[in-house]
Amino acid sequence: MIVYIIVIGISLIALFVTGRNILNGLNSRNWPITEGRVVHSGVQAHQSMDDEGDTSTTYGASIQYEFNVSGQEIQGTRRSFTEMRTNSVRRAEQILARYPQGSSVTVYHHPDKPSLSVLEPGVKWWTYVLMIIVFGLLVFGVIGALGLVG
Repeated sequence: MIVYIIVIGISLIALFVTGRNILNGLNSRNWPITEGRVVHSGVQAHQSMDDEGDTSTTYGASIQYEFNVSGQEIQGTRRSFTEMRTNSVRRAEQILARYPQGSSVTVYHHPDKPSLSVLEPGVKWWTYVLMIIVFGLLVFGVIGALGLVG
């Protein structure tokens, strides 16, 4: 029973985060745009260790940009609302090749909260697949908690 409750809790949190990112991604396509400049661009490595002590490394494209809205200088770091790390440093470098340090970028920013900004508006297709999988886990947890399975 406790396992099902944990599955429900994790699923609800994941649905909330994924749903918020989907909504922000969809809305960002209609946000105001402004010119920005990349002030930092680099690969960010993240190491994690599993239960057996084996380590794995994933890589992300770390991009910091600055832009101006109504005379206010703002810094952003979000490339996409649906970005994920990769296990390929080469893939992270391919993303960074589009955002070299010092380059000009188009920044999409929230009309009422300009600090909420993104370089690549919209939502990637796999985000919807993730949402469906997480929803399936939630249903499984609810059915299990109600005693209708195993």
